[in-house]
Amino acid sequence: MSESAFTVWGGVFAAALLAVAALALLVSGNTGARKSAPDCRPLVEEARELEEIAAAAFTKALEAADTAARTTVELENAENHRDECDRHQVVAAHALADGLQRVSIEESAPSREPVGEASRAAMVAYRQGVISVEQLQTLWQQIDGWDATQEEQSHELTRLRAEDVEARRRYDAAAILERSARQAYEIAQIAARALTEEAAEAAAEAQEARIAAQKCLRRSGRLPTRR
Repeated sequence: MSESAFTVWGGVFAAALLAVAALALLVSGNTGARKSAPDCRPLVEEARELEEIAAAAFTKALEAADTAARTTVELENAENHRDECDRHQVVAAHALADGLQRVSIEESAPSREPVGEASRAAMVAYRQGVISVEQLQTLWQQIDGWDATQEEQSHELTRLRAEDVEARRRYDAAAILERSARQAYEIAQIAARALTEEAAEAAAEAQEARIAAQKCLRRSGRLPTRR
């Protein structure tokens, strides 16, 4: 329900409460005027109680609508953040794959034999997850012919791997936040709909009670009959 609709309801509730109060005054001021007239006080009191219930239900519905609107924005922000982290994760994964590919190509060059064989074996073990980047670097350093180029490659792979791991960690965290925001959004939407329906039902009951009280007062002569 929109805020403008709730504003209209607020005006209706206020007017209704004033009407019930006026009815109550009429009843209390004329209790001894006509002994044969029907006693409308129970109807007036019921109308007043139902108006109070309707006003409370309206307040709860308005609060639920505000919560639903807030969770909608929070879910949108969480989705955008998750998507951004996903893009960064893809970029980091591609960069790491490219780095591994470059090292594989360089290690396969004939000029690097027989050092290339041992280095390639270490690279295969790393790609298969058998060894870590740190272990790969240690193996390379133990291979005869280790040079500055391999040192630089080792540091570059370490950096790319760290960036890939961090990108995955951020995406996982963003995905968790997005799921939490979606759950809160769905709960808030359900609550807003339920409380809005409850407020509408309470308002309808209060209106019926008010009409019944007015009819009783007209029969008793305490309210002018509509022409």
